[in-house]
Amino acid sequence: MAKTDHYYGLIMAGGRGTRFWPRSRRSSAKQVLRFTGENSLIQDTVERLRPIVPPERIWILTNEYLRREIVRQLPQVPKAQILAEPAQRNTAPCIGLAAQILQSLDRDAIMGVFPADHVIAKPARFVRLLRPAFRAAAQGRIAVIGIQPRWAETGYGYIEFPRGTKPGAIEPAPVLRFREKPDEETAREFVKAGNFFWNAGMFFWKTEVLLDALRRYQPKTATLLA
Repeated sequence: MAKTDHYYGLIMAGGRGTRFWPRSRRSSAKQVLRFTGENSLIQDTVERLRPIVPPERIWILTNEYLRREIVRQLPQVPKAQILAEPAQRNTAPCIGLAAQILQSLDRDAIMGVFPADHVIAKPARFVRLLRPAFRAAAQGRIAVIGIQPRWAETGYGYIEFPRGTKPGAIEPAPVLRFREKPDEETAREFVKAGNFFWNAGMFFWKTEVLLDALRRYQPKTATLLA
């Protein structure tokens, strides 16, 4: 069983927040704005993780327009661990870069990947789900968190779990397959079936497992990161 001092958090904060324009601007995108209280979304994200991943083991990937503001908002996170991507290359290269860095620092690193812009009303219950996800990753598995859908959303990807999978269950369930953003009819079918959950974009793995997967499925990206 891995010790929790090998747990790391990667917060992806490079988005431009265009859905919230004009309030969300290039240099003040939604992740650094306040919506539900005194803290910004990224501040809440760091605080939610604190029971499992302290700020000194948090890494943040953002862009050049937001880095200064994120550094200002998060003095508890080492400044050197708040990185600005030189160019946007989407999710896989972002995660791969972080995994490569962490692997060079800690051969036993286990990382959780978290968006910077989620609103989670019950952080204590959320932490209860993080613990088994990290434990599964420590065993060499790849874990993902799904969200029970409340409506037939066409703007999210879905995760198909075995029938009978209970929302909020602590024991991990196998993933049958990922489904891309569906049309409205398919989304309604997913919700009715009861075993399709929204993809939260939160993933957990050993860095070596992720890098091995990149070498297998994204060899060009893996070569550039090595």
